[in-house]
Amino acid sequence: ATEGGFIVVNEICQTTDPQIFAIGDAVKVGLLTDAIGAGRKAAQAITDMLSGKRPRGDTRQMIDYSRVKLEYFDPRLMRFDDVKDCAGQCASCGACRDCGICITICPQGAISKQENGNEDFEMVVDPDKCIGCGFCAGACPCGIWNLVENTPLA
Repeated sequence: ATEGGFIVVNEICQTTDPQIFAIGDAVKVGLLTDAIGAGRKAAQAITDMLSGKRPRGDTRQMIDYSRVKLEYFDPRLMRFDDVKDCAGQCASCGACRDCGICITICPQGAISKQENGNEDFEMVVDPDKCIGCGFCAGACPCGIWNLVENTPLA
């Protein structure tokens, strides 16, 4: 079912078809963080269902706004001269956040973290181990991985 062009979901992101879940801009216009939270909620509900449990939704208590201290977080620009400046700040798109997902997901162990000093690092691929499966590119939330097509061998 849709309403105003958006898919209608319940509290666990389930549509009117109990086997279909929807999140993000398909449900409502929102922030990337809203979509990530909804994805987590839907994943938990699906896990519960596959385990034969009744989906319970998110039972964690919401942190009171007054407890959030700005001192713990990097300040972010609130005004941008152009879209590229804005995109550079949004969820660190295009810049590695050191989450380690690529290292964990690589089936060949081809990715490692190389420390470059001064808290600087880069993720490095061992070309002798990489099989070009693309798991790293598909899983990276920052979009830092690009697959390059190999030159055909003769």
